[in-house]
Amino acid sequence: MRRRALTVLFFGLLGPGLAACATTPPLASPSPSVTPSPVVPTVSATSATPTPTPTVTPTADSVRLVLRGDGLGTYSFGAKQADVTAVLEEALGKPEESSQGIRCELDDSSPWAQTVSWGTFWVEYDAKDTSKKSPRTLAAWGATAGSTLPAPLALQDGVPLTLTFSQLKAKYPAGKLEDLGLGDGSKRFTLPNKIFFVGAGNKPLHVQAGVFGICE
Repeated sequence: MRRRALTVLFFGLLGPGLAACATTPPLASPSPSVTPSPVVPTVSATSATPTPTPTVTPTADSVRLVLRGDGLGTYSFGAKQADVTAVLEEALGKPEESSQGIRCELDDSSPWAQTVSWGTFWVEYDAKDTSKKSPRTLAAWGATAGSTLPAPLALQDGVPLTLTFSQLKAKYPAGKLEDLGLGDGSKRFTLPNKIFFVGAGNKPLHVQAGVFGICE
């Protein structure tokens, strides 16, 4: 498949103290035949047992940024670039690469797009027009099939990245496999959750979600 022929383009010691209070009554006049006996108060000691703090075990959803068929994390496609960027950079740090330009130079209606990436994982933001100055929104995300996602990331529904198209079809019979019509065997398999795999022959090369098109 031709490189970039598919317009994914840019890819949170004081325990309970013991207190003994003894009240001493007024002394009576001693009787010659009586020797007063001191009253010793009896204190019953109680051990203070601290209450243990429960241990909270984080769930997968609380420690991972889930890549969904309709967005990522808590954001859907169309979310403001600044909002999504803040979440991604908190989880992954600054992008390793960034590129921008017209999404498809061969299409006059193609918008201005910016892609940022961390290793084999990328995120695309698109404007509504061809202006570099226009605000951009979350348009797509993708990764290399067969690769390992950065630790904070996880695919929706635990979709594996290592399956062939045949295995994907067997595992997800409700998914849709289609030829992309490029004449080179390029195809796409779309899962019920809208995540899709793109590749050629029986081998997916990319896993993606969001905007997708062919630039030719």
